[in-house]
Amino acid sequence: HTLERKLAANAPDSASRSRGYVLINVLRPADFAEQHIPHSINVPSADIDVLQDLYSKDKEIILYCASPDCDAAPKAARTLLEHGFQNVYDYERGLSDWRDAGNRVAGGMLMKSIPALEHA
Repeated sequence: HTLERKLAANAPDSASRSRGYVLINVLRPADFAEQHIPHSINVPSADIDVLQDLYSKDKEIILYCASPDCDAAPKAARTLLEHGFQNVYDYERGLSDWRDAGNRVAGGMLMKSIPALEHA
């Protein structure tokens, strides 16, 4: 199953503790705001432990980062597996390959582009 097909068949369920799956971008909030795979949520890799409070150990968790060269998602996946999560996957191709394959991305909200904030 490719991520593209999975997303087309069923949207992630980030609200449910155990049902469905969740798609997580592990980059910094500013990077997530700029661009991310639709329906994904942002949990920076440094904060990945928070998932222990949000999801059951058998929840399907798919992690991704910027590109195949980025090691944040694999590191976060290892951390989750060490904490007893059983269904953790790293979308190794990352955001860059997702975008290059012609898939839609969400975002484009760069804080520095808001004029009111520049004059504060």
